[in-house]
Amino acid sequence: MSGNQQSQSQSSISDWNKEPLIAKEAPVTERYKFDDLKQIQFWGYSVGHVLNDLCAACWFNYLLFYLKLVIKIDYGSYAMLSGQVADAIGTPTVGYYSDKTNTRIGKRIPWYIGGYMVVVISFLPVWNGPYLLNGTSLNTDNFKMFYYIFFPAVFNLGWASLQISHMSLVPSLTCGRSRRDKLNSMRNTFQFIAVLTVYIIALFLFQNQDTDPQIAFQYISVICVIIGTCTSVFFLIEIKEVQLTQSCRKYAKKLTAILKDRENGIVSPQNKAKIQDSSIEESQPTSIQESQVRISEYEFLKNSEDVLVKEKTNKGSLGEEVTNWTQWFKQLPFYRYGFVYMLVRLYCNVSSTMIAFYIQKVLVFTDTDPNDEEKLQVPIEQALIPLSLYIMSVFTSASLGFFYNKLGKKITLTIGMVLCLASSASLMFLNHDLRYVMYGVAPVIGIAQAITLNTGITLISDVIGLKGSSGAFVFGSYSFLDKISTGIALFLCSNGSVLDNIELIRWITVLVPSISCFFGWLLVVTAQTKKGDVDKDSKAGQRKSLQDELAS
Repeated sequence: MSGNQQSQSQSSISDWNKEPLIAKEAPVTERYKFDDLKQIQFWGYSVGHVLNDLCAACWFNYLLFYLKLVIKIDYGSYAMLSGQVADAIGTPTVGYYSDKTNTRIGKRIPWYIGGYMVVVISFLPVWNGPYLLNGTSLNTDNFKMFYYIFFPAVFNLGWASLQISHMSLVPSLTCGRSRRDKLNSMRNTFQFIAVLTVYIIALFLFQNQDTDPQIAFQYISVICVIIGTCTSVFFLIEIKEVQLTQSCRKYAKKLTAILKDRENGIVSPQNKAKIQDSSIEESQPTSIQESQVRISEYEFLKNSEDVLVKEKTNKGSLGEEVTNWTQWFKQLPFYRYGFVYMLVRLYCNVSSTMIAFYIQKVLVFTDTDPNDEEKLQVPIEQALIPLSLYIMSVFTSASLGFFYNKLGKKITLTIGMVLCLASSASLMFLNHDLRYVMYGVAPVIGIAQAITLNTGITLISDVIGLKGSSGAFVFGSYSFLDKISTGIALFLCSNGSVLDNIELIRWITVLVPSISCFFGWLLVVTAQTKKGDVDKDSKAGQRKSLQDELAS
């Protein structure tokens, strides 16, 4: 580097270190710039997953119900199984190849566009099979079996592509932790809105008992695709991956240079007192040599090589003690919490799916015989009861932080398990005469689902950790286990004539979720957990220093 270039570089760094023109007590997110994202681009990203959320709400709540009771095909169970297996295989495959993709429109956007197209051309045929096949030479049992196995599998491959490409965009859009938290929070808000939308559409269509259920579900699928298409187009218009990624790298490089200069004492006189803030000094342990610059809790840069390396530590989560992904197979907690994740997900997925059959066959809100195959009526309760369950689940999820602070996570999980067993036990005694009691039971199920799922995942984060590629491997493995187990469980619960037997429906709805929840709870309370650093990372508003805010 020439003397002139070096002078310009130091001048540029000095400019970045100048005293900001805002109040000193302003948060770090206002003192530094972490990306070029505008507010409308936050909105653009947040609606990018709405199509998937709409389709997922239809998938777990109504697909088996539609296939088994509405259009009455015997191989509906195979449709669910093929979809779950395809999702389990597609998720890590898309993640692996999207990392290796490099096009003029970015790494993730091509997979997003491909995923969107696959979802649309495969989701609609699943719900509109009779309309597409009736009156054609393809309307045979053999072809229909192929049809309802092929399209659900293809749909889930597209779903996985859209999901992975969308979620993996976040680290490329901003290098600020708080900004990433905001993107994910807004995305979760629209997930809630998407699921709510499905229930409201169903509520509107199911309130008229004269509406053909087959046509009602076809309308739901078409409306979901139309809404999802609008949100995906808005996402693609606003999120220019290449430009935003380049800006993110630029700011990350400059902010890292600031931290390196602070460590080496190259600072302006105006900033010297400020840089020696106790929040910065305390986060620089003596174990890091002077030639290394810490940029996060367990990561630092070698000053001479700009190489990111990990500092081995005995504190925090187990993830920080594992330096290679193959070492996970030697860790007992890896298997324990894998089963925890599988069981809590199994509880939520099987419960959400079986409730539709329980309402239709056991509680019988309609005036017709539930076994009458000539005229099936879908009651408005098929929308109202899941809606009340979901709303209570969302409100509970939003308040879990309070209960964690007051009671601790294991006690909170115990409460969730007790509520699960209590609500499941009540389902053993409900019948047509007591059908309206379900309006009181459903919110309790929602609370139990929110507590067990969120607390189970949080405990996994505390013990296993979420840092770097190792965390990605762990949760990728757990996601694979979840999808395969859910597919097999729902297949066994719905295959053959199982769903024609009212008492079998009752016992499946009661036993499978409650047993899953109980054993998931048992694995957690009998485990020794380490205190991690998740609480620190989750309190974005309390980050005081730049190195806390700068994401690796």
